[in-house]
Amino acid sequence: MTEKKKIAMVGYYHYGNYGDELFLEVFEKYLGDYEFVFLQDTLKRPFYNGGIEGLKEKVADVDAILIGGGDLVIPFYWTDQYFEEPFLSKPIFMHGLGVPTWGGQDPKVVARLKTFFQSDSIKHIHVRDIESQRWIEHHLAPKVEIARSPDIICALDLPTVQRPEDAPVFGIITRQQRPGEIRWDNLTALCEKAVSLGYRIRHIVAASGIIGKEDLEALKEFPFEADEYFYSEDIREITAAIGECSVLASMKFHGLVVATMFGIPTIGLITTDKFTNFYKMIEREELSGHHRHENLPDRLQKYMPRIPYFTRHAIREKADTQLRKLARTIRETLEERETALV
Repeated sequence: MTEKKKIAMVGYYHYGNYGDELFLEVFEKYLGDYEFVFLQDTLKRPFYNGGIEGLKEKVADVDAILIGGGDLVIPFYWTDQYFEEPFLSKPIFMHGLGVPTWGGQDPKVVARLKTFFQSDSIKHIHVRDIESQRWIEHHLAPKVEIARSPDIICALDLPTVQRPEDAPVFGIITRQQRPGEIRWDNLTALCEKAVSLGYRIRHIVAASGIIGKEDLEALKEFPFEADEYFYSEDIREITAAIGECSVLASMKFHGLVVATMFGIPTIGLITTDKFTNFYKMIEREELSGHHRHENLPDRLQKYMPRIPYFTRHAIREKADTQLRKLARTIRETLEERETALV
């Protein structure tokens, strides 16, 4: 048997964050011929045991590095996680990246990112929206062409679900914030309107592991008593719980993405770049909202149009095409390197 090539997976993995765990599910679908290696050791600094030298040893043992997806290109904060100098000793592929611009930018951070992105080790860059593409092109000017398609979770294989035949489900997804930061009164008003329209309320914890427990703990602040509470350590079960809803409201971006791929209209509870850009892309900006907005309940109408099949099919095809391109680029790059070493 031929030994599998090893790809180091660089991202926010194995902490239970819903979207990041879904990234792995999608990457496994398209890159199943490779062995995934995870370099990061802990959730907090120092992220890599043994410092720089320890990280160099880990990188030496892999064939390539895949960075992404998610909001990893942070212009205002250096994380010591995603764009470390030792990575540059191997071919690097970036896929599914986003650029959060809401925090402004630090010139020193942008300069470090620019040095990394302009390295000859960078073989592939893919972003999830045109806004991220424009920012990277303008500020980082990488040598390789930037590919773009909708978020890679749009290519996820969705489980088959059966929506209940009685009262439709209004799902709500929140997340841990600092105590007192969430406007629970506005969320209560939204849920009360949903009840008045005949929905039963399902509060979904869209996370597992460490983050899932934090999100579950944060629910103690919410005075509204839902009809159902859903918590699971199985990511596929979380996805199915979302798919059973008729309408969703979400503070988590990948709750929005997954629901959209099921055709479920989703009211946004955050207005960060990724939410705003996604709503523009699917042409449903009327669903964009924030838990701080006093008029949040107005986003919920008696008749909520579903996301059309054509929209879902189009963004799934675009995401699929770019993931296949990623797999092809990795294969060809590693074959060329192997040939050069012979």
